[in-house]
Amino acid sequence: MTDRKLKVAIVGLGRMGSIHATNFAYFVPRAEVVAVCDVRDESLQWAKENLPPKVRGYKDVEEMFKTSGAEATLIVTETSRHAPLAELAMSYGLHVLLEKPISVDVETSRRVVETAKKYPNLKTMVAFVRRFDDSNRELKALVDSGKLGKLHTLRSGSNDSYDESGFFVKFSATSGGIFTDVGVHDIDQARWMCGVPKGCPNPKQEVSRVFAIGQAVQHPELAQLGDADNGFGIVEFTNGVNAIMHLGRIARNGHECYLELYGTESRVNVNNDAQANKLEIRDLHGVRKESHQTHFERFKEAFVKELQDFTACVLDDQPLPVNLQDAFEASKIAYALTLSFRKGVPVFFDQQGEIIPPQ
Repeated sequence: MTDRKLKVAIVGLGRMGSIHATNFAYFVPRAEVVAVCDVRDESLQWAKENLPPKVRGYKDVEEMFKTSGAEATLIVTETSRHAPLAELAMSYGLHVLLEKPISVDVETSRRVVETAKKYPNLKTMVAFVRRFDDSNRELKALVDSGKLGKLHTLRSGSNDSYDESGFFVKFSATSGGIFTDVGVHDIDQARWMCGVPKGCPNPKQEVSRVFAIGQAVQHPELAQLGDADNGFGIVEFTNGVNAIMHLGRIARNGHECYLELYGTESRVNVNNDAQANKLEIRDLHGVRKESHQTHFERFKEAFVKELQDFTACVLDDQPLPVNLQDAFEASKIAYALTLSFRKGVPVFFDQQGEIIPPQ
């Protein structure tokens, strides 16, 4: 294990980017943040006030890649910019940690996967934070032990707390929609837990069909963008597992994120009570417990572990815990769910694992 630190440059200092920047700067001992990039003056001012003094601020990302001395970059921009920035970073010889998903459509995502193959000396990982959560890792170990028996059903939910500011309406225009932005977490989690493509008769065809419905309950403007604030998806894997997911952005009690796995020998739940701590409050409202308000709170430790593991894999030249093909397959399924939702019909996959466009 090398003693040197990985020099990291961060692109994007929004809600997620500022959290990642703080974690990389102060909670990843083997990394050093050398530069950040954002076009907004207030974001660069935030970096100056909250990150180590030596961190350089840029507005031009290419200039940062050229002159900052970074060896790796973390890309945390709007989803529609993920792919071109990842490809640009690779062209400058940088390892890439890319916030999920790869892109908003299948062909752009495929292009990033193919581009990465041209740089076998570089490591590129998509940040699926749930894989780094202790509870999820314990469940994965339990699944792999065979103690659940043969898996047949996975039920999951990802529900963000209601944001009265309308942030998600603005965000929707570049995010790819709820099934791509939120659902891709549940899809990757399902593939990982169920060992897909293991057990699939044809490994190229992981999915038979998907079906999705949705509603714009609190944010009717989303309907004009082909999006929803409440979505339901079903994924039929060819290994015999059905994944059922509920995605939302209107939870009133805070952030909810749960997972249930059903096997022939056992059923296991993760985070079914959405409880933030062990407090039980008894007052004039009755007896109640507190919830996590955001997914940043729920996965606080996992966000740090994700960065630590990526850094270690680069410095020690170890295999990444999430490969690009995994991320591509998850993005493809998410896009199929989006098509199903918008067209109102099931979407099927062919024997090569490609989406059959609905008529």
